[in-house]
Parts: sequence; C-alpha cells; structure tokens
Amino acid sequence: MRRSAGAGHAWEGQNVTEGNDDIALHRAHEALEVGDIEQATYLARQVLKNAQAGRNMLHEGRALACLADCDRQLSQLRRAYSNSQSAVHLLRQAQDLAGEVMALTTLAHVATNLGRVDEAIESALLAVGLSDGLPLSHLQPLVHNYLGVAFCWGQDFGRAESALERSADLVHVDEPSASPLQPLLNLAFLEAFRLAVLRFESGIAPPVGKLNARLADCGDIIERHGDEGLLLGMTEATRTLFHVLKGLAAAWSGDLTAAAGELQWCDAWQTRDGRTTWLVGMRHWLEAEAAWACHDPGLAADLGREMIRAATQAEHEQLACLGHRVVATVERARGDSRAEADELRRLHQREQAIRREALDSRDQAAARQLEARTSANQILRLESRSRMLERLSLEDSLTRIPNRRALDRQLQARMATPMDAGRQTCVALIDVDRFKQINDGFSHHVGDQVLKVVASVLTQSVRTGDFVARMAGDEFVVLFDRATLAEAQQVCARMKWAIHQHGWEAIAPGLRVSISIGLEQARAGESMQTLLQRSDDRMYADKRGRSA
Repeated sequence: MRRSAGAGHAWEGQNVTEGNDDIALHRAHEALEVGDIEQATYLARQVLKNAQAGRNMLHEGRALACLADCDRQLSQLRRAYSNSQSAVHLLRQAQDLAGEVMALTTLAHVATNLGRVDEAIESALLAVGLSDGLPLSHLQPLVHNYLGVAFCWGQDFGRAESALERSADLVHVDEPSASPLQPLLNLAFLEAFRLAVLRFESGIAPPVGKLNARLADCGDIIERHGDEGLLLGMTEATRTLFHVLKGLAAAWSGDLTAAAGELQWCDAWQTRDGRTTWLVGMRHWLEAEAAWACHDPGLAADLGREMIRAATQAEHEQLACLGHRVVATVERARGDSRAEADELRRLHQREQAIRREALDSRDQAAARQLEARTSANQILRLESRSRMLERLSLEDSLTRIPNRRALDRQLQARMATPMDAGRQTCVALIDVDRFKQINDGFSHHVGDQVLKVVASVLTQSVRTGDFVARMAGDEFVVLFDRATLAEAQQVCARMKWAIHQHGWEAIAPGLRVSISIGLEQARAGESMQTLLQRSDDRMYADKRGRSA
C-alpha cells in the first residue's frame, strides 16, 4: 500500500546502521514513489553517512544517486547535478551497471535543464549504450526518454522525436500492460516547444494539429492506464504538464474558455503544492499565452517575465531561456523594438552564463577525473609495492629462489591436496657436501657463489611444476609435483650428475662440489614436520654412505 506524503516517518529519529543500509535505500525509493521527498532524503543521507564512514563505494554511490533524484524533484538541479556526477563515478568503480545507468539518466536530465545540452546528450547516449548490456526492463525506455528530452532542448527535434518514440515502443516490449505516458507526454511537449521556437524565429502563429494529436494520445493512455509514467512519484508533475500543454493548444487555437479551464486546474495544483518548481514556470507560460490570445500583450510580457523568474528560482535554465524568447516575441508583435532588443540581450547574457557554468563544470569534472586517476595510480603503486614486498619475503636474497617461508606455504598446500594413488608428495632434502671446508678453504665469497650455482642447477634439473627452495645455509629442498617415487629418484640422480659435471674450476682452481640427497614420499596422515625429518634422516644416511 502506498503511503501519503504526509504520513509519519517510521525511520525519522533513528540511526540507520550499516547492516540495514540496503533496507533503508529501498524504503527511500519507496518514499520517492509516493512523493515523500523529505523521508527519502533523510534515509539516503543516513546511508551516505554510513557508507562514507565504512568506505563502502557501492552504498555511497547508490545513496548519492537517490539524493540526486530527491534534489531533482525539489528543483535543486545544481546539487542534483553534482550528486549524480559523483554517483556515476562511484557506481562505475563499484561495477554496478544498472545503478550507473540510472545515475547517468538523472545526470542527463538535470544537465539538460541546466542548459548543458552537450554533456546531457553524451551522458544519455552512454546510458543507452550501457543499458544494451542489461536485461530488458524499465531502464531501456527510461534512458531513451531522457535522450529524447536532451535532443529536444538542444532543438534537434528529429532525433528527439525518434528517441521518444523508441522509448514508448520499448515500454510495450518490456511490459505490454505498462503505460508509455511519460515519453508520449514529452512528445507533446516537444511539439509545443518546437512551435514556440518556430514562432520566435519566424513570427508565424503556431499550427496546433500535431500537438492536439499528441495530447489525444496522452489522454487515451491516461484513460486506459492512469497518469503514472516511467518514474513513479511524478503523478502531480505528469498531470500538471498535461493540463499546461492542453491549455497552450487551446490558447493557440483561440479557445479561451478551454485555456481558462486548464489554467484553473494548474492554479489549484499550485495552491496544494506550494513549492516553486519548473511547473510554476510552465503555468506562467500558459498564462502569458492566454493573455496574448486575449489581445493583452503588456500582461503577456509581464507574465513571461514571471515565467523567467520562476524558472530561474527552480534552476531550470532551459525554461528560463524559453521565457526570454516568449517575451521577445510578444514585444516584437506589439512593435516595441527596444523592449525586444533588451530581452534578446538578456537571453544572450543568460546563454553566455550557461556556457561559462558548463565549462566550469567540465573543468571540475576533469579535475575530479585527474584526482581519481592519481588516486588509482597511487593505489596501483601501493599494490605493486605490496606485491614486490610479498615476493621478496618469499625469496632467498642470495640465490633468488623461494625461501623457507615459501616452502612452508607450498608444503601446507600440497599436503592438503589429495593425490592419485602412487603419486603422493615426494620431498628431497639436499645438502652441499663439506660446505664448511669450502668456506674455510676458498673464502665465504666462493661459498656464496657455490650456493648460487647449486640453486641454479637444481632449478634447471627439475621438472615443470616441481618446487625448489633454500631451507637455510647450504640446505635445499625439492617438492615434486605429482610424482611417483621412481620418477622423483630419476630427477635426484639427474641433479647429482649435473652438480658433479659442472665446471667448478671457473669459480676457484681446485674447487670440487657434490651434494647429498634424502628423498622420501609422504605417508597417509603424516605431518609436514615428520616428512621433512624423514627426508633429513635419509639425506644424512646418503652423506654417510658417500663418505664411508
């Protein structure tokens, strides 16, 4: 059941904890659906606070996206623009594709209304492209709807019409019983805006046949499906826009009685709502057109200026620009060229301010991207350094092969992995014979060179997948990968031969090096320590046998 906007706030005064952030966001969107913007804002801010404290990028992005939607409905468009920009960035990093698409549609819409049409179209096109990778849902018609709105205010009327018609078609594809009212109503607005621009540019009275046809389509949908569109919670806005457009068509047709009736409905809505939104500016537009139709151009011009003030207060720069065009057109019609020139100058100044603000916002966006890239690079460097330190902690500094710490990890992993019958873990402990005598007789430098060569020879002698490590001093270990005892014995014989055949004279004249090997195969249920001890015993037995 939907709750009215005046219902009590179940969450107000309570702290939203991190564990129920998802629930809080869900309830925030439910509040938005019924127009309870205060409740939605409260919940989203609580989630944002938790997310920022816990560095939860996903919840932070979703909370900012919700706040952007709240700001949009409150006509706080510049704040909605900033929040939606941040939400897009965070949700992209969090790899929430559907959330990123929704945030992009909000960004496209508010950027459009702020007059930043290029950025709006770019964001909407990106949302369209990303939504192609998602299952068909309400998202696809929504993104095409806002692409159409962006093209509309950019006065690319052909592309706007195509995008909005595509949106209406997608609504039926997604859910045949759903209402395509929002794109159809935007198609009607598109036609009204096109006629206003045509009259401003040419002075020709607007023909309203196509506008009436669009409004008839909307009326049919309202009769069959009601007046809820793609965005829930926008019923009052939908109704008001529908009545304003019907009033404009009536005023342009000379039906002043019908225009007055639609205006009365708008007055009743504004009395109930009490907020100054872009819809107040739309109502003043209807008033101005009705006054002009009543042959009172002075009143029409004054009401046009009221339209500009209301649109400016609602931060709807596009509607304010339209108001300047309406006033300039009225002043031209009544022959006041100076008043017309003044109004055109104000329009030019506003358009210049919009361009400057758009450039500033792009500069800020570029700065944020550079900051994010710098931060990402720092993270990558830290990760690289961490990986390097991890690698060094597992590597013997002298021989550059794995050390005892790395060996322990390998043993744990291999002992925990079941092997095929006859292919249990085999371990060979290797010791350099008479290594103390080598150090004493040839120097420690020679001893270090011997250890490096032994490590290299062992590594080259084993099979792919076998693991060679230095235990400590002159002791080495080989873990054989899925080897039978006979296979491991062959490798051990190869290692001994390779050490014996190496040209040790190149390091020091008279130098001779040999190794002793203790090879053992793991037994069922045996611990690592027991296996290594048996291998060690076997190695010393090999050493004693060689010296006997």
